[in-house]
Amino acid sequence: MALRNIIKNGGVPVGMLFMVGSGLCFVCVAALVRWVGTSLSAPQAAFIRYLFGTLMLAPVFLRLFRKEAQVNALRLIVIRGVVHSFAVILWFFAMARIPMAEVTAIGYLTPIVVTVAAAVFLGERLQARRLIAVLIGFLGVLIIVRPGFQTLSIGQLALLGTTPLFATSFVLTKKVTTHP
Repeated sequence: MALRNIIKNGGVPVGMLFMVGSGLCFVCVAALVRWVGTSLSAPQAAFIRYLFGTLMLAPVFLRLFRKEAQVNALRLIVIRGVVHSFAVILWFFAMARIPMAEVTAIGYLTPIVVTVAAAVFLGERLQARRLIAVLIGFLGVLIIVRPGFQTLSIGQLALLGTTPLFATSFVLTKKVTTHP
């Protein structure tokens, strides 16, 4: 009964539940992609991921369609979807080919690029402490990837390719939320 009241009234507890649920889903997806490895192609794995995601969000879609939601930013939404899909395919490809710790570590490059892109394309202020954090984070990724000391594998290159794609997707998401 208490859970029903929390969900009915909304607010922070509902957001927390959604974050925990999405975190668990991301862990399950990563584990499954790692488990199937190269026996399933990255585009096939991405298709299955999006199929399950669509099924899970079907009630939300139905509610939106009933309200006849106005979508003024349809072009941005479509571009974001295509870019994000390519990023997911590259990420799945990389997940099957390099160690999980490396996937996670290199994945931390994306928020660095998002921070810079938000400053450049959305006009967000980049304070000195954030700029220092970006530089330190970038140096950390360089240490992990070790360019010049080893040949980059196809998995590492694919994962590095996800960075600008995911960053573009996230910046477009922010842009869509502010679009009239």
